[in-house]
Amino acid sequence: PVQPPTTGSDNSDDPRPPPTPGQCIQELDFLRQSQPQLKLSDRVSYSRRCIQPVFSGSNRTEVGNISDSLFGHQILVNIEQCQDVRLPRCVPIRLPVSKPYPRKKYPHFIFGIATDYTRLAGSLDGFAHWLSNTDSKLVAVVTDMHMHNSTQINNLKLDFQHAGVDVVFEKPFDAKHSTSQSHFMVLVHMLALGDAASAPTRWYGLLDDDTFYPSLHPLDDALSALDHNRDFYVGTLSEDFNAIRNFGFMAFGGAGAYISAPLARKLGANAAACVERPTEGDIILRDCVYRHSKAKLTMLPGLYQQDMKGDASGFFESGVQALNFHHWKSWFKAPVVKMAATANYCGDCLMQRWRFGVDEVLANGYSIAKYRDGLETLDLDRMEGTWEQASHNFDFSIGPFRQRLGPELKKSYRLEEAKIEESRAGGLRQLYVHRGNHSSGEFDEVVELVW
Repeated sequence: PVQPPTTGSDNSDDPRPPPTPGQCIQELDFLRQSQPQLKLSDRVSYSRRCIQPVFSGSNRTEVGNISDSLFGHQILVNIEQCQDVRLPRCVPIRLPVSKPYPRKKYPHFIFGIATDYTRLAGSLDGFAHWLSNTDSKLVAVVTDMHMHNSTQINNLKLDFQHAGVDVVFEKPFDAKHSTSQSHFMVLVHMLALGDAASAPTRWYGLLDDDTFYPSLHPLDDALSALDHNRDFYVGTLSEDFNAIRNFGFMAFGGAGAYISAPLARKLGANAAACVERPTEGDIILRDCVYRHSKAKLTMLPGLYQQDMKGDASGFFESGVQALNFHHWKSWFKAPVVKMAATANYCGDCLMQRWRFGVDEVLANGYSIAKYRDGLETLDLDRMEGTWEQASHNFDFSIGPFRQRLGPELKKSYRLEEAKIEESRAGGLRQLYVHRGNHSSGEFDEVVELVW
């Protein structure tokens, strides 16, 4: 139950001076600092749990079991007048997780996209997360570059560079090319950049502008198992068999198509002929590969096209170990940049799952779900079919599914803010939020996990 706020300090021996009027106690700083972006109700039902990570590795595919509830004591907090709030002691819960990914450079990758100026500008945060200071390069064909003056283009390029992204902007190879044709022809620009690079390029990745990697490290590990000195065409299919019926067997671009250097050079030499086919960019690439090499599609586990419209929470709550995300700001909404702070903190613990108590499941970095009827009959080995048309067409890839549960049976707290705090030796803070019905007088609810 929600308790009213009590006054005083967590600890009578706390050496810190009491906050001045209008200040929050330090423990609520992150909540208060996040309020301008989150726009929570003025008063929120708040609870926190401290997580003590055990960086010893864990069985990532299993759902962990913790007997305690994740919620602790909930109290009502006025975000603007929280200087007198007294929080219950934050009792730590030990969770085994993987070590953070090693800090490495990836100069052997060049990535390419084709998109318009507005979408490119809106994608900066996403690209900065996984490309910043990695020594990988990004080539962006700006399809409407002719509609923007040099100052606009240069300023956008500076924004990317200030974010640590090594980027090259190019105009379309031919003014008459469609975006799909530019999606293929960006490879020609990428090859020129690769030829001039100081380090040899092993892989050329053709992406959509909303392809996102929580980290390049697992992608690099996966591709390192293949011989980049041979012809390789790597990717994955759509999860939706209808899309495969319509477009065929190929690397779907949202998951990325990864071309080894020798194959990329063959495609570049034949690009002018391949691009003349007026079809989708992924199809142009596939047909060019099959016409000018003996390479066939190599499926890379962990890549996802994510052809899911509406509510994709079932995917994110399934414990899947995804190398990438896609469609996260169009077909569905997911705060992938904020989610990926978890990957920075503990590697592949992103979306790792634990049961808490008798009715709660944490999908780390995405959600906390509280099930009205408990967990005994809930088959967590099956993905919940939450999105539109989650039918038998998905069974071959990520099915079978369990039934979607409505809000009366499943109460969800979604991650809305996360931050790694250098001031706390790199600790992680996560805010999971359940939005109340304000018209009915309900408050928003916040669960903060302090790692």
